[in-house]
Amino acid sequence: MKKHYSLICAAILLLCQLTASAQTNNRSEEPIDSLSMVGMELNLDQTVVVADRKYIVYKIDKKTISAASDIYAAGGTAVDILESTPSIRVNADGDVTFRGSSGFKVYINGKPAISEGSQALQQVPASQIENIEIITTPSAKYETDGDVGMINIITKKETEQGLNGAFNLSGSTLGSYNFDMLLNKNIKDHRIYAGATAFDIRSESDFNQKKTTIMDGITTTSDSKGPRTGHKIRYTGKIGYEYDNRTTLFRLEGEVGYTERNKTGDMDYSEVREGDGGQLRNNYNSYDVYSINEKIAIGTATFSHKFNDKGHQISASAYVKYDWGALEYYESNMFDSAHMRVDGSLAYEREHRWNNKANLDYVLPYSATGKLEAGYQFSWYVEDGNYSIKFWDKEAQKYVWRDDLYNVYYYNRTMNSAYLEWSDRVGAFNFQAGLRADQRRDYLDITMKDCSRDKKFLELFPSAHIGYNGKHSDVVTFGYSYRTNRPNIWQLEPYITYEDYYTAMVGNPDIKSEYIHAFELNYRKNFGEKHSLSVTGFYRGRKDKIDRIRVAYLPGVTLDSLANVGKDKSYGLEMSGQFRIAHYWTLIANGSAYFYNFWIYNPNQGRDVDSFNYEAYLGNTFTVTPTTKIQFDANLVGPAISSQGKENTYFYCNLSARQQLFKRKLTAVLAFRDMFATARYNSSREAVGLSSYTRIRPVYPAITLTLSYTFNGFKGKESKTDSGELFEGSAF
Repeated sequence: MKKHYSLICAAILLLCQLTASAQTNNRSEEPIDSLSMVGMELNLDQTVVVADRKYIVYKIDKKTISAASDIYAAGGTAVDILESTPSIRVNADGDVTFRGSSGFKVYINGKPAISEGSQALQQVPASQIENIEIITTPSAKYETDGDVGMINIITKKETEQGLNGAFNLSGSTLGSYNFDMLLNKNIKDHRIYAGATAFDIRSESDFNQKKTTIMDGITTTSDSKGPRTGHKIRYTGKIGYEYDNRTTLFRLEGEVGYTERNKTGDMDYSEVREGDGGQLRNNYNSYDVYSINEKIAIGTATFSHKFNDKGHQISASAYVKYDWGALEYYESNMFDSAHMRVDGSLAYEREHRWNNKANLDYVLPYSATGKLEAGYQFSWYVEDGNYSIKFWDKEAQKYVWRDDLYNVYYYNRTMNSAYLEWSDRVGAFNFQAGLRADQRRDYLDITMKDCSRDKKFLELFPSAHIGYNGKHSDVVTFGYSYRTNRPNIWQLEPYITYEDYYTAMVGNPDIKSEYIHAFELNYRKNFGEKHSLSVTGFYRGRKDKIDRIRVAYLPGVTLDSLANVGKDKSYGLEMSGQFRIAHYWTLIANGSAYFYNFWIYNPNQGRDVDSFNYEAYLGNTFTVTPTTKIQFDANLVGPAISSQGKENTYFYCNLSARQQLFKRKLTAVLAFRDMFATARYNSSREAVGLSSYTRIRPVYPAITLTLSYTFNGFKGKESKTDSGELFEGSAF
């Protein structure tokens, strides 16, 4: 703890010194104006124009979150930027749910992210991000996976001529570090760039779980307490070339690297077993490890050509990703009070993966306002690997392989997709309608008896959007999208793995895709240049919901499996407002409230659920000087309900400060997460023969210091996507 407070004091002292230095620099710069407008901070020779970027910008089919608007997120990842977004919920492990679901797809500049879902968001440093696009009712031209839509991360690039670049470095009291850099060389229409990332994002928490199982007439109650730690590690390097003469765009990029995630738990267990034989008490210590690592290589090629300046264009892209040497590892160790091993297991899952995609898109304007879009996508995913496990043999006093549990598998998903989309404008109304067809084959070949599968599907996914632009800055949009959540390979794997001594997990090769109807109605209004307000009503109905089911497996041991447990619907409101209270004070208020109804197919797997859910965020940004800002935000996260349990409400506050120096070439950010130590992640679960209660408290304090340096006029403009504006809808 002493080293933590030493780092805190050093960080505060450094920020004070930077502030004092900045005030001296500010007197020489003589800033002449502060404007309330949408834009970025600009240096115009010796004149400094300071402008506030809008936190959320809306389009007909998406909303865009500005990364630069969130001071607190500096030194973090995409998760930290999204945390203040309406209906986003982040748990103790950094996993993200949106409107109660983790079913979303993540893209980076329109290309699939290295990982999926929350893992993908956790691997993108906030310093590299320009904007994040959230598309909740995607049109037919986008991939159909993700019941709550897709998240597209737009990274920074630079178009200024000559050599320029940016470097970012951060460290925290938890021992985290984050370094990334980007260098650009621009010569007329040509751009060569190179970048590197190295980070180890750490988390620590105090874990407490009380679990009761009833199995074979034996009631087992275990109480576990101890620390848990987590690491998210990534080392990557990339290089690319781009040619853009504003008519033809060609880009070629390669990236290689290494990623790793691991979690450890060091738990003290007290266990009571009661049955016909009486009562037995034991005390154990369990040390558990989970890790997954892989080497990656990614290649992308992009081409687009504009036939004229009216939007007539063609584009194509190819994406190849290869993961090799991937290892997923589980280790469970159980020791008695004399520190003698009494049980344990070691499990290994070795994998190789290919993920390839190719797109061809064509846009044909048929009038000044209308256009037709058509496209084809081919995607091919392959994963082959093997699973092996060995258990501790008490008599032999060594680990012994379980040959009967050894499995070799091969999985392939092939998809051919085509879409047609029409859009036009009539007066103040915008229209967009489309249809996508997905032809899919899922093939699983595994040595486990009767578990191989070969399934084929043909699916149709319509979408529709309408927008109205009123005369008094009133904008109304409506969106509909038919979506799906297809099971991933890890959800299909039918063999048992162990997360810890008391928790086993198994996949389900017969799990079916979820299908979702998503509707959204949005109203937004600007009140001059100082204030804006948005209200969104949404409805999502889903059948064959995939959920984790926990049952008693052995005395004291539970088994987590996946199943299509039922159907559900959620409907409610989101509100977001940005207000300029004074020239030095900007207030952002977000909130959501929605009802969730769930009906279960099998009463033995859980229960019907009706719940009221809510989240609220209040962010205050104070401009002390043109180069000094302070941000204070408060977060209230309401309850979340599942088929078997509930997550409780919690509240926390963050404080951060940003200081710019040397004509804004150097930026320092000091961020204090959960400054009052109020965050608690408490949850409960009930099922036949099972009850459990879990309490997680993050280690305190968590303070991050970030330094960013740019040279030769690097401003970090957002990167173009494949077709110029791949994720762009009709502008409002």
